[in-house]
Amino acid sequence: MCTAISLNSSRHLFLRTLDLDSSYGEQVILTPRKFALDYRHEKSQREHFSMLGVGCVFDNTPLYYDAFNEAGLAAAALNFPGQAVYFKKKQGLVNVASFELISFVLSRCKNLSEAVELLQRINITDDPFSESLPTTPLHWIIADKSGAAVIESVAGGVKIYENPFGVLTNSPEFSYQTTRLSDFMKVDSKAPENKISAGVNLLYYSGGLGGMGLPGDFSSSSRFVRAVFLKNHSLGDGVSHAFDIMDNLSVPRGAVITDNGKPFMTVYTSVADTDDGVYYFTTADSRIIRAVYLNKCDMDSDSISTFWMSQDEKILYLN
Repeated sequence: MCTAISLNSSRHLFLRTLDLDSSYGEQVILTPRKFALDYRHEKSQREHFSMLGVGCVFDNTPLYYDAFNEAGLAAAALNFPGQAVYFKKKQGLVNVASFELISFVLSRCKNLSEAVELLQRINITDDPFSESLPTTPLHWIIADKSGAAVIESVAGGVKIYENPFGVLTNSPEFSYQTTRLSDFMKVDSKAPENKISAGVNLLYYSGGLGGMGLPGDFSSSSRFVRAVFLKNHSLGDGVSHAFDIMDNLSVPRGAVITDNGKPFMTVYTSVADTDDGVYYFTTADSRIIRAVYLNKCDMDSDSISTFWMSQDEKILYLN
């Protein structure tokens, strides 16, 4: 369970929540320009765009959940259970394992147009990272200030969708999510017009009646609708506004219980300012907004840097 939004206001912000039943030791990871990126099937890269985002590091390999590069291109991987299909290596295509996709694209593409061109030649392979880290069913959103795209590897192959909404959640496929939006075309932030009984003065008893019917549950299809509504109807600008939007899409611990009885929660919420190169985040245990500046890191290093995300809650007492 996750939600991602590409938000254009005075700057381009890339937002996401990661919803799981526990933290997996994720960190903010800087991959500098000269860090060697090795791939299962494609040639290694010794120089590339620097990247900053969140993920885990195994065997000195950054496995990004989401990230952006120094050129302003951002990407996020979201869970896609029951839908994702990966393939064996195919001749004549660019073969990239699912866990490599974010690094592979962000390391070499400076904008969405270049990314889509590359992805049209991609075959996403079924290589696990290791025996202890099997493949995870994923799909991806890639965005910059010009727009967004969705990448899904399904039974019919890799599909690339233009994403005019700039929103992605989880299963079902993106095409279903966009079709379901038609059910909510009349939802609005303004007061509703009385069309049920002309000439009768119905009581407008509460603000927000225009949004009556907007789904409030935590299913992926409902979060998709709610995210599109909030992106287009909430007023504000900047990082605090972005976190306000994501607060309405986060999962309080225990509001969703997994099949094995564990409570889901929003492990972290992030807002990446791809214009200024800043990665902002909060975690389940700390509501303080913390930030890492890309341009304050050593982007020409040949080794990755990590920043620990876990932190106890801090409260500012006023008396």
